[in-house]
Amino acid sequence: MKPIERIREKLLAQRRALFEQVARAEDDLRGLDTNTHPETEEEAQGQNLARLLAQLDDRGNVELRTIDRALTLIEEGDYGTCEDCGERIPVERLEVLPTATTCVLCAEARERASRQRRRQGDVEEPSATLGTER
Repeated sequence: MKPIERIREKLLAQRRALFEQVARAEDDLRGLDTNTHPETEEEAQGQNLARLLAQLDDRGNVELRTIDRALTLIEEGDYGTCEDCGERIPVERLEVLPTATTCVLCAEARERASRQRRRQGDVEEPSATLGTER
């Protein structure tokens, strides 16, 4: 099996697992919504759990979008090309991080620029999202 096919299969497996995770989180949230008369302490715990599940749901959706983007790039024949410099992303990097859209050098440059902007106070601390590191 070619490396690109192995990566594609890995992405599809991750996508299936995330769909299941997001579906479970949504089911859990719906279950919390039906709980109408909880005690005050239980209500607070339920609200905290609901917020946590919503965040997990959002993170899962972000990761699903990055996986779908990688799968689209594979289908279009553009997968594995750095979106910043246009060079090929090494297969070893793609096997470790199949949603990567930049080579290591460009990813490091982006991270340095982001840290510098945060130090200068130009941007607030970015929220943690899965799959955005390239």
